[in-house]
Amino acid sequence: MELWLKITGVFVVVVVLASSFYFINAYMSNDSPENIVVGVELNDHSAAFWVALDKGYFDEVGLKIDYKTFSTGLELAVALSRGEFDLTLACIGPVLVMYSRGVPVKLVAMTHLNGYALVSWRNISSVYELSNAKVSATGPGSPTWLFAMMVRDRYGLNFTWTKMPPYIAVNALLSHQIDAAFIPEHYATLAVKLGAYGVLTSRDLWANMPGSGVFATDKLLREHPEIVAKFLYAINKAVEFIKAHPHEAAVIVAKHLATSSDIMVESMKYLDYTLKINKTALKEYSELLLRYGAIDHEINLDDFIYTRILSDLGIKG
Repeated sequence: MELWLKITGVFVVVVVLASSFYFINAYMSNDSPENIVVGVELNDHSAAFWVALDKGYFDEVGLKIDYKTFSTGLELAVALSRGEFDLTLACIGPVLVMYSRGVPVKLVAMTHLNGYALVSWRNISSVYELSNAKVSATGPGSPTWLFAMMVRDRYGLNFTWTKMPPYIAVNALLSHQIDAAFIPEHYATLAVKLGAYGVLTSRDLWANMPGSGVFATDKLLREHPEIVAKFLYAINKAVEFIKAHPHEAAVIVAKHLATSSDIMVESMKYLDYTLKINKTALKEYSELLLRYGAIDHEINLDDFIYTRILSDLGIKG
């Protein structure tokens, strides 16, 4: 009996490995280069993309990458809804909003958790000192907006709101036009390096707050799943590089974002890079978007999340 169980166990492992190799070979078998336009946020939330691009990981799998950059996830999500590209790295919230409005897109992998902060130009001792403060965030549905809502409710604060993209918010903060800003990395670390003060990070309120993901249109998944698979293979290789060589990865990202490597080394510590999709966390995220009015109905996450390719490639995150 014991011998039979061992033999059965070995057989199962062999079958699983063989299946994985089959899918990898099936996805990667196209030798001709494939062109793809990718939407990317211009920050270190897209660090895996910048590393994959710099290290030649896309070239290795036969992908020719063109990309468009956006300063916020909201801008990127709108461009996605207009059909400007079929594949993108973007923050979860804005794409969930577009999905709720009928944009045919799927989340095929995460890229990171966390990476959002509350920064003040004053060196305050308590977040309560920001009651009735003038603060900035990007628009409803964005992660910084959601983080702001969470801070407001957790601490019972009132804010005077102004909507700004992060690069403008940093300037407004340092010139004291606003009291505080809810901004993503790497802008939060940049602001602190320039003289502002960090008050809270998203980890302080939600240890594993979903950050950004890789999204593919239904059309691309239906017609060219091999492109998505190749892209995820390269992105996963980049995430592994970031984890193994954080300083070198930060230098690469800094080069692509035209900023200091010291800022990037510090900034990337506030993000947890992973491809793993946590459905429970995404459910909480979508429920918060509904509670705060960014979407007007519940989202069926089983239709929004597509994990087949991650599973086929044996990527655990």
